[in-house]
Amino acid sequence: MPDEPLPVCVNCGAPLAGAFCAQCGERRLQPGEHTLGHIVAEWFEAFSHGEGRLLASLRMLMSKPGELTCEYFRGRRVPYARPVALFFAVNLLFFVLGTVRTFTTPLYFQMNTQPLAQTKQALVLKKALGEKASATDRVETMGDYSALYESLKAEVDAGRPSATAEVAKRVATSRHPAELTALQRYEQSFDEHTEALSRALLVVLVPMLAGFLWLTLAPLHRGLPELAIFATHLWSGLLLVLLLFGWLLTGVVHLSRWLSAGRVPAVFQNDNFASMAIGALLMVYVYRALRRYFEFPRAGCAVLTAWMLAGLYLSLQLYRLMLFYVTVYVMHG
Repeated sequence: MPDEPLPVCVNCGAPLAGAFCAQCGERRLQPGEHTLGHIVAEWFEAFSHGEGRLLASLRMLMSKPGELTCEYFRGRRVPYARPVALFFAVNLLFFVLGTVRTFTTPLYFQMNTQPLAQTKQALVLKKALGEKASATDRVETMGDYSALYESLKAEVDAGRPSATAEVAKRVATSRHPAELTALQRYEQSFDEHTEALSRALLVVLVPMLAGFLWLTLAPLHRGLPELAIFATHLWSGLLLVLLLFGWLLTGVVHLSRWLSAGRVPAVFQNDNFASMAIGALLMVYVYRALRRYFEFPRAGCAVLTAWMLAGLYLSLQLYRLMLFYVTVYVMHG
């Protein structure tokens, strides 16, 4: 009897001698693959496998900073999520579940922080008040807006925020109530747009950090692709640190209120305390990641950590500046 012809791959047409095509890797169809039970089983397997890789990656990021990049370049990539997919997953977790708004900068802070604070103020006042408003009106409106914001913030910090009617009364008695109202409306629209755009623009921090590392480590012949993977993992870890710190701080504040009948210790209401705590945590994380991956001596890692923190700060300032102009462009086309 003549031998039966081998089945061929439906993708490339090569003969199939096993469960997978040796030419392109396409899997051979099996009987019963189009049944409902098989489809449900495939969905469950894909979900559990992907979830397991993500959880393994998250555990590695938190327990051994820098080790995930080592595993990537050792070739052990199957047990973990891909670097870019991991970054976007952590990014989603940070913006959906996070309580720290480091990367979502409201309009007031944008106009009162460097770089280009005066330029940003002039652009916002021009867009919000229109071309007909005089230079004097714009300056006075900005002064009223700053005074109103600072007074409201002080009252919130003191635990006695003003009612909406009281705020409206202060606006009505300002020097330029119509212009101040227009600026407040512009602020609300700006903050809504920047909240959405910050999630997409956060990805620019990765190439910024990779480029900064490449310029720093160029004498050691470290390639840009390698440093891009390290920067992706590092930013994923830093976002996780910020996420967990926000949860911890929120939990401590709620516990303090419960134990002391609604009162919160002043230290937890101080922005400087939160900034210093976050800075210390980020410094430790960056040091551990650099130490594990690059295997530099401790003194060299300490110097590089300080330099890296400066690079992270610079990247954050450039990101906020970019976020401001992108938001204005999206609002006005």
